[in-house]
Amino acid sequence: MGSGVVKILGAEEREPANGMRRFGTGGIDIIETGRRIIDDIGLDSLVKTDYFIFLSRHKSARGIPSFTVHPEGNWSDEAQDGGRPKMLSMASPWQMRDVLKRIKAHNTTDISVTYEATHHGPLLDTPSFFVEAGGNELGQVHYDIVARAVCGHVLGRASTAGEAAIGLGGTHYPEKFTRLALEDKYAFCHMMPRHNCGNTDMIEKALERSVPAARLAVLEWKGFGSSDQREAAVNKLSELGIDYVKV
Repeated sequence: MGSGVVKILGAEEREPANGMRRFGTGGIDIIETGRRIIDDIGLDSLVKTDYFIFLSRHKSARGIPSFTVHPEGNWSDEAQDGGRPKMLSMASPWQMRDVLKRIKAHNTTDISVTYEATHHGPLLDTPSFFVEAGGNELGQVHYDIVARAVCGHVLGRASTAGEAAIGLGGTHYPEKFTRLALEDKYAFCHMMPRHNCGNTDMIEKALERSVPAARLAVLEWKGFGSSDQREAAVNKLSELGIDYVKV
């Protein structure tokens, strides 16, 4: 996918960044890390930019092919896949939604296009998000779809229609939040799936760790682990003075 972006943009090789191969054109830098990008490699200090886009191959336990976009962070006391426990990276909701929509527009296959809930590292203070293609039988056509979508995004302009919001409830692949984003009703920054909805202490961080900060929550009403979890989330939002919408 990265090589496809380099080719489409006509990027030329630049001076390496801390030993990592780097290409660029205009104000766009493309870096080949050669490392696990979920690990902290100090990108905030190495590259000064408005936001990062991580291109990655998505791994699904069931091998189901999909195109996904998602922010980074850990909701719980565990951080097995990079980042830090109970810390979220800065999200980039408008840009993330724009890439989601462009992948949908370029997708000539029957593979799904979806958000993923916030998960794994790295932990960054610069806004960022992952764009992934995954499954057991992906080929060049699938990587080209992602490359064209990302290039169209960086050369274009993201819409700011709708409101920036956090999403609470639902599964790891939040179908309702994805649909609402594709309809330009909301741009989601962080999404907390049902198996993490007991961590209501993270709701305030989810609202704040975004550019722009979110001032609205969208709740998948029947997508919580229990009614007690949902009530606790609603109470926390009330304490914070944050309105919510049921879907």
